[in-house]
Amino acid sequence: MDLLKNKDSDNKYPKSKGQAKSKTYKTRFKDECNSEEKDHYFKITKWNEEVLNIGRQIIDEMSDEEFSRLGSKSGTLHFVQLLGLGSKRTTRTMSSKDKDYRPWSTPVGVTLYSDEDIMVPVIDVLKNKDTGIDPEKDITYREVKAGEKFHLTLYECMFLLLRDEYAGFCEANGNERGLRLTCKLSAFMRGDAKLPTPTLSFERNSLIKYADEPYRSPIKAGIVEIDEPFDGGWRIKPEFAEKFGPLLKSNKKRRRTSNKKASPTSQRATVANENELKK
Repeated sequence: MDLLKNKDSDNKYPKSKGQAKSKTYKTRFKDECNSEEKDHYFKITKWNEEVLNIGRQIIDEMSDEEFSRLGSKSGTLHFVQLLGLGSKRTTRTMSSKDKDYRPWSTPVGVTLYSDEDIMVPVIDVLKNKDTGIDPEKDITYREVKAGEKFHLTLYECMFLLLRDEYAGFCEANGNERGLRLTCKLSAFMRGDAKLPTPTLSFERNSLIKYADEPYRSPIKAGIVEIDEPFDGGWRIKPEFAEKFGPLLKSNKKRRRTSNKKASPTSQRATVANENELKK
């Protein structure tokens, strides 16, 4: 939180040689758990910086009481599992250095439970970054009892975790802020999408490793597929059908072919498929 409030932070470092056209700069974080470890670097886009500045302004305008509420209940909301479509594959980077990219289920939702009764958002499962979501027209709410497991789409989860009391976090792996919400902003900020793309991730493994605790696999490693092969095609498993049924019909739509240069994502997918065939 202190990092957000420090508008005059000296943690910015100039782009490295050869990055003159890049729209990113590097931000350095010192790992306090291991004084001998080299600093960690992360690329921060200009869009991220713009949003951070908005966040800093909002925080500066908060009263002490409002500020104290931020993340105050993140430990009462618990992560259970990440949900994905096996019929719609994406890639998971195991090692960019070794070009080890593997086919993986596409994340579409999450299972959570709360220690207290809460109202959770309900949004049409087909609403996404392309359709947009009107908070006043497209979102309704339902009550979930304490201890009851419930499924959310990634956008429903985004609107839930954006509440002040969670501040983008919930409990996972014994850490009250072990799961974090992040949003891919570039397409949205360019005007190519109507919403940011929400993603979920666990707290960085390095902090756990240096504390001599067991290694935590990335969140995608434990993804649970909500669909299964059936009668020559795919179907949503019965326990997920009511919530996610329409996704499978949407998934049957074929993508248009394009003569444009392949994107890095499609190139990774090609490598992933080749790696899979070699097994």
